[in-house]
Amino acid sequence: MIDFANFSGLQAAVAVAASWVTWYTWKFFLSPLVYRDEPKELPYVIPFVGHTLSMVTGAHRMFLNGRKRFGNEPWAVTIMGQSLYVIPSADDVQAIYRAPKTLDFDPFIKEMLSKYGITADTANKMFDTLPGHTKNWMETSIDNFKLQMHPGDKLEYVQRRLLGFIDKSLLWERLRGRMVHKDGDAERIVSLYTWSEMVIVDAQTRAFFDEVLFEKCPELLAQFQIYEDESWKLPMDLPSFATKDLRSSKSAIEKGLRQYLRIPQEQRPNDSWIIKTLCEDMVNLGLDETQKVHVLFSFYRVMNANAYKLVFWIMSYLLFDPELKQEIVAEIQPAFSKGKYSAPDLDYIFNSCPLLVSTCEEVLRLTNWPIGTRTVQTDTVIGGKKLRQGRQLLMPYRAMHFDFNVFGADATTFNPRRFMQKSLLTNKSYRPFGGAAHYCPGRYIARREVQMFTAVMLMRFDMSILDAKRQTPHFPKMDNTLPSGGIQVPLKGEDLMVRVRPWM
Repeated sequence: MIDFANFSGLQAAVAVAASWVTWYTWKFFLSPLVYRDEPKELPYVIPFVGHTLSMVTGAHRMFLNGRKRFGNEPWAVTIMGQSLYVIPSADDVQAIYRAPKTLDFDPFIKEMLSKYGITADTANKMFDTLPGHTKNWMETSIDNFKLQMHPGDKLEYVQRRLLGFIDKSLLWERLRGRMVHKDGDAERIVSLYTWSEMVIVDAQTRAFFDEVLFEKCPELLAQFQIYEDESWKLPMDLPSFATKDLRSSKSAIEKGLRQYLRIPQEQRPNDSWIIKTLCEDMVNLGLDETQKVHVLFSFYRVMNANAYKLVFWIMSYLLFDPELKQEIVAEIQPAFSKGKYSAPDLDYIFNSCPLLVSTCEEVLRLTNWPIGTRTVQTDTVIGGKKLRQGRQLLMPYRAMHFDFNVFGADATTFNPRRFMQKSLLTNKSYRPFGGAAHYCPGRYIARREVQMFTAVMLMRFDMSILDAKRQTPHFPKMDNTLPSGGIQVPLKGEDLMVRVRPWM
């Protein structure tokens, strides 16, 4: 007898398989032939869903695979039901920069602001142009950040304070606290990651804010480290039970910022120009205290999110390459002609140490994961392909940083002399700080502080990698699961423990 139940099940399975084959054939073979003017799509197996979150954690590989399949043509990808365009070509990125209204960055900024607690009403105030004005509040703020951070008197003032604080922090007697895992008079075991973070974040905070902020938030640095460790959850809209530490650390920092804002400006004489201006502009915009705190927190987080991570990776590369380290020590030696513990000749470090500069730039290229995004406001053509209104597009700068045609056959490896070829610094495929109107204004001071930090650290401390349990140390593994928009962190447990002694 015929088993009708099994036969019906087989029929259903065949029907589902046939439907899937029909869908896949149309989606990835026939549709591109019919719609030749639209970007081809990276194939996926789950209809309508596309690439799942587990696939996204291999985002860098996905972008590289897309580039291998489609070359420099714009292509499309569906991630968890959302269709996105990917623009891999440096020339097409330039075209996007020239169309700021058609390909708009503002929706992304508004979405990120909402993650910090900034309401839609506040965001609307920031982006609405008032009668009689040519620019909205956000555009004016970007101009103000450029005034503070681009070369000029305002940058010189902040930079002098910042580098001075770093100089004072990198002393043997200041090597204390959470960074030290084993103390001693002649030798200490130190977390390189925490050391980099504590020195850089502390110096940047003191350079931009009055030091009274530390009185209002004594645990500022510790709470910021917790927030940074948990910040990968920020864009994911996870339930509250999964973001407890993220929210509590943010709340602790914002409590201190709230008390800070309540102090009259005349009692905060060391505020930088941008902090004073930002506070005045928030008053003029009519923001309530809570929204002011959220805005100030967003600035504080962005300001401190990357430099210390870059320092960690630079020092890791140098510690695993003793010959390179010695070459750089010899190169920077003249900057310390007055002694290892004297203030270094910064002009010499920045302008007469090509190997140091090239090494820092190469580490930036390898460890940075900047990614540009825009929203297509009207149908437009980029790279010969039609992009449809309402979709988002991504510019994976990190994939551009591994372009063999630009960076050579060894583009995936560490070459400390790569950027001695000066033209690479200005190559349109090298975008560590983004570009166009949203080109990171902090790029000038960021480059200088990591170069200065590296030079001072090398001159003042004898550092070596700690042999954990007599095993051969391995280079820290980078967390490449998700794009961070900046410098990637090491994987959990991949911090580098270093044995530190003072140079006599």
